[in-house]
Amino acid sequence: MNSQLVAALSRLVARGYVADGEQMLTEILSGIAHPAASGWVLSQPLLQQRQLLSDDNELVLALLGLLPAVRKPWLSLMAARCQEAGQMPDSGVLVQLITQLQGAAAWVESALSEAQLATNPNAAIERELLGVSLEQTAATPKLARILAASFALQSGRAETLPMMPMIDASGTQADRNWISGRLLALPGVTVETSHVLVSSSGSESESHASAMSWVLSSPWALLLTMVVYAQYNWAAEARGGLLLELSAGQNAFQPSQIAVLVQGPEGDETLCGTLAQLVLRTLAQLGVHCFPAQPDVVALDALLAGIIGQLLTQSVWRYQDGVSGQNGQYLIHPHFADACFRLPGSKVFNRTGRHLWQVFRIVAEQWRSEMRHTSHKEKLQ
Repeated sequence: MNSQLVAALSRLVARGYVADGEQMLTEILSGIAHPAASGWVLSQPLLQQRQLLSDDNELVLALLGLLPAVRKPWLSLMAARCQEAGQMPDSGVLVQLITQLQGAAAWVESALSEAQLATNPNAAIERELLGVSLEQTAATPKLARILAASFALQSGRAETLPMMPMIDASGTQADRNWISGRLLALPGVTVETSHVLVSSSGSESESHASAMSWVLSSPWALLLTMVVYAQYNWAAEARGGLLLELSAGQNAFQPSQIAVLVQGPEGDETLCGTLAQLVLRTLAQLGVHCFPAQPDVVALDALLAGIIGQLLTQSVWRYQDGVSGQNGQYLIHPHFADACFRLPGSKVFNRTGRHLWQVFRIVAEQWRSEMRHTSHKEKLQ
């Protein structure tokens, strides 16, 4: 392997996209990353493996392990480690190795006849990425994880993954931006903006000519605006609805947690969870993946708080205080609701991005059904 190849894979893992005009990554990434204009976009299978590894550098090596020439000396090395473990009085060491290898144990078994504890040709790059070369005893768990990830990626390789079109920075082509397989960068994460959805910063939002232009060009703001737009349209039918409530003692501009309640056709309310949970469920339904990794609910609720403050400041959302001991509620600002029926808002909210607010409603109704079913089962037990 060469340093140029390593640098390209490192950029893909770190930024979500890498240019590959010379197609030097095709042998490695075909079927496991999304092809894009002159490059590649990180896919869900790669994100899943990243979560199982200790760091990004292990994923880079796992990708390199898809090349037979790179993998062969690693398999010989691991075969020797397994032979060593098999000679120990404690059989648990070998069992642990095989468990760590998962499906790659089959690769290692086929390499037993070539087992050797020799320094391999890639030791310098291994030390650069891991701080240790893989023939070192201390690196054995790392090698097992890397081989397991390589095997999983190789086994799950598809003939093709969908092409990822470039991001429309204006946000008006929401049907091009919000497609299955798209990466959505968490707030504050540095990415390759041409192929990964990334939000504008707060200072950028203040310089926009209008709240609408900021919402359309800021994916997280758009996503949260679609929640209240779905709520607005649902309420107009007077058959069920969505409530976003803030419990007493919280700052409406920096909420630690917004409760999501879903109303049935008769007006009965079911507490389902938090806004972050609704967002994560909706992203899963859309096939859009958080980058660099999916956050837990508490972390995402905290990240959303800052965006909600901006939405209130920009008069996109509004907060309504509760009366008679009731919780306060978030709603769409009436001025912004009107703007959704004028250009350019109508193009997104009622045409190219219509599927976004519709899927929020679908997910909310499914969530309510799940919660009621679970509650009913618990009562019967």
